[in-house]
Amino acid sequence: MQSGMFGDNEDGYVSKTIALVNCCPPFRGFVQRCAQCDPSVSEDSLRRANKALDHIVQLGVRVLSERLYLHIRPFFERLVKRKWLSNAEPYEQIEALIKEHFKKYHRMDSPPYQLLVAEVHRRVVMEYLRSVMRGRIICTSMKMRKRMAGRLRDEGKQIKVLFKDLESPSCWLDGAIAHLSEIIQLEDVPSIQMEVGVLVREFPDVRKKHVSAILNIRGLTRQSERQEILNIVKDLESSEAAGGSMPTRERLLFHEVPVTSEVPCLNLGLSRVALSASACFTALRPRQRRGRNTSQETTEDGL
Repeated sequence: MQSGMFGDNEDGYVSKTIALVNCCPPFRGFVQRCAQCDPSVSEDSLRRANKALDHIVQLGVRVLSERLYLHIRPFFERLVKRKWLSNAEPYEQIEALIKEHFKKYHRMDSPPYQLLVAEVHRRVVMEYLRSVMRGRIICTSMKMRKRMAGRLRDEGKQIKVLFKDLESPSCWLDGAIAHLSEIIQLEDVPSIQMEVGVLVREFPDVRKKHVSAILNIRGLTRQSERQEILNIVKDLESSEAAGGSMPTRERLLFHEVPVTSEVPCLNLGLSRVALSASACFTALRPRQRRGRNTSQETTEDGL
């Protein structure tokens, strides 16, 4: 798939793409000088020239970021599973591949380079969140919650350091994974509510389904406590709707993060309740000493 998309000589393709994008900043400056020196150049011509240059840069950024993602995608499939709790290799592979690709991508000039690293940064955090929201781990003890939260916290810090070294301008992404880690580890409902409030304020596109998925992972099955926490999201969503402000695409993160498994731990909790109720009814049911027909008559009389 990769060779089909980029050709047999991937490095050559990358070099040509970077060279093409690097032509845009000086050419943009040339267009600006022409417009200043020649009064006959209309604003519409200047706008169309800049739009064409923007399009070239956006295409180059998209091609290079997609090329990188094709290499790291298999390792995201191995994140946030039981083996992942004791095996850092999947994330280490992701980080190593990003560093390897950016040895070439660093040849891109600014400001296009900032657009590229910002897009890769956003994509990596978003794909990490997608792995979390798939709900492949349900914490069944405090010890497991601490392990899960610790791993999320550690890898969130590593992502932050990685993209700081790559000079990403998108430091606003750094808190997302850390907040999820805190929600999973915190014990009391008021503290969780506060952390959820901070998460939603920093990332206004967080929805109830995302918080519900994290509560599932945390193993929180009590409906009253869940509702208290989810009401925080509801209240903030209402105030946001009243204000009429929505973040731009560059500041959207959770908007593109689906929740593929929203209620596994709730189902588990309800199943336990059902089993307990069934056991109680079985214990209370009178012993059947007579035949099948007589037993049915007794049941009907009781009803």
